[in-house]
Amino acid sequence: MKYIDNLIKDCEEAKLAKPIQEFNIEHVEELPLLPKIKQAIYVIKEIDGDPNSTFEQFRDFKVQKSRKCAKLNKPNSVLYVGSSTTSLVSRLKQHFGYGNKATYSLHLSHWFKGKVKVSIYQYDLPARVLQIVEDNLSDELKPAFGKLGGNNK
Repeated sequence: MKYIDNLIKDCEEAKLAKPIQEFNIEHVEELPLLPKIKQAIYVIKEIDGDPNSTFEQFRDFKVQKSRKCAKLNKPNSVLYVGSSTTSLVSRLKQHFGYGNKATYSLHLSHWFKGKVKVSIYQYDLPARVLQIVEDNLSDELKPAFGKLGGNNK
């Protein structure tokens, strides 16, 4: 029962976790202005758009198979919930569309014409606890795209 005991302990830690800093950006040009952040959860949200239309546009882009794309869920103004434990800036560049085409992400610059806000929540937690916090936020926000949880739950 050691695994279950550790999981319960991690869940209790996740319930109490609070970000140590929060940032918001709207453009890829703002990424170099961010401090070096190792561990964070981010939420990419469409601003003043139509979630149904955006969902359709991404679905059409995904069908082209020119790039690896995040999983389709259901239309929502929250486009994606993710985390990074290595390089937040690199991961966000991928979502903005300036990364390798073989990396699963949103690739926004290749299909999206609207505006987004990226909320970044910096944490100082073990990666396994950060994943639980991300899973919980994803479950609450129900993003339009991306796998729901690290274990695809």
